Amino acid sequence: MNIKRIKKLIGDAIDTYNLDLSGLTVFTEAASRNYVVTPLIAALAGSDRVFAITQDSKYGKAADIRTVTLELAQRWGVEDRIEVVSDKSPSILSQVDIVTNLGFVRPVDKNMIAHLKPTAVLPLMWETWEFREADVDLSECQRAGITVLGTNEREPRLDLFTYVGYLALKLAFELEIEVYRSKVVVVGSGVFGESSVSVFGKLEVDVNYIDLSASDNSLETKSAKSTLRDADLVVLVEHHSPVCLIGGEGQITVEELLILSPHLSIVHIAGNINRGEIDNAAVPCVPRQSAAPGHMSITTDYLGPKPVIALHTAGLKVGEAMARTRLAGLDPIETEKKVLRDLPLAMGFDTSHKYARTP
Repeated sequence: MNIKRIKKLIGDAIDTYNLDLSGLTVFTEAASRNYVVTPLIAALAGSDRVFAITQDSKYGKAADIRTVTLELAQRWGVEDRIEVVSDKSPSILSQVDIVTNLGFVRPVDKNMIAHLKPTAVLPLMWETWEFREADVDLSECQRAGITVLGTNEREPRLDLFTYVGYLALKLAFELEIEVYRSKVVVVGSGVFGESSVSVFGKLEVDVNYIDLSASDNSLETKSAKSTLRDADLVVLVEHHSPVCLIGGEGQITVEELLILSPHLSIVHIAGNINRGEIDNAAVPCVPRQSAAPGHMSITTDYLGPKPVIALHTAGLKVGEAMARTRLAGLDPIETEKKVLRDLPLAMGFDTSHKYARTP
């Protein structure tokens, strides 16, 4: 971990998004690896108090996370503003202006919401289409007047989805796919698919795209199978659909894939697959474990700290805008409208979403 570079990246992001949390209290997580940055960003941006909850997980021990977080806080002169905690104490929650929707903070359930003050706000630290019901009780937030908005990852200063393509590229190199003059097939939809195609398209690569958002497109079609023929690499980036793509119950079986291209390898960033069947067939596939549909098997922090720092600083900016608007006396609906109008980084729920409240 390059501590000096991380400090510079945090300072640059705070300046880029003009983040100023002075006078505000933040409840977030203390986490491992590059995700250690969030409470530090908040404190360096002037938050009066940052409560960072942590726990043991497969990513690291709570004691180790606490040590690293507080060591960095001391090094950067904000140790008096950060408190690492182990639970969602009502006495702490009652002080909070901004609650981030991050791992150890979740779930933001009815019991947690009951202890928040009426003007508290919750920035989703990603786009609203990525929202999962198990993370946040949105209906209870609305009932309690807790304003919830997402972060527009496509905002030009942030442009976070471009990192997905570079993540796929890094994983391809780990599979010893040279990329140069190789045949790469991207399978997915939306910004994940578009980003991956764009990145590989900048190189001397035979890049092909099976866009699953097309109503008549799937891996079952003749055109898709023709595209997959003799591929060196399949990049799976389907973040939307829960439909199984590869496996006995999927759109294409592992056996069919290997008939089309016996030598192929797979990068799995997102998408429903039968990983057991892929591994049993000895098809090279990274990362080692595949996430469930709707989740990423590996996130952009694997590239380095910049994507996390940029996203979480932008998410905190959305939180700052909501919190200051609520504290100025506007009601939750007025707050949503004002923040969405004034801050391009903020994202509301699509009008088709059951939680949408603003035009």
